[in-house]
Amino acid sequence: MPHLEQPRTPLTPEEVELAFEYLLAIQDHSEHALATVIDRTKAVPAPTVLLLRLAEDVILPVTDLAPDADPCADSFALDEVGGVLLAALEEWTRECVPSSIWGIANTIIRFTENVLRQEGEDTVDTLKTMRTEHLERARAA
Repeated sequence: MPHLEQPRTPLTPEEVELAFEYLLAIQDHSEHALATVIDRTKAVPAPTVLLLRLAEDVILPVTDLAPDADPCADSFALDEVGGVLLAALEEWTRECVPSSIWGIANTIIRFTENVLRQEGEDTVDTLKTMRTEHLERARAA
């Protein structure tokens, strides 16, 4: 697939925390929270790198072909949609870094709202639940 090379090391707990703080700051339209996260990211990979890696972690489990699934045309199409989405985000970061940070974050937020959020659940609550799950995986890795 054309998205970020696999295998790669998983995000560290600190990187997971920063990436989700960035998403939550954008979701909440909080300039102060966003400035704080950007300031903290000086010690770790740039926000675009963190968000691209997080996008993979959020999108691929939903769109990839499941190893135990009975493949059909729809499952192959969904797999391609995930690959195309990640490739487009990666290309965006090469072409226009400043806007790609917002674009990647908003893509993850919209994916969460439209695909992952449970009926009646708030997007912020879904993001916080995802952060907890990703932190647990990062600590286990």
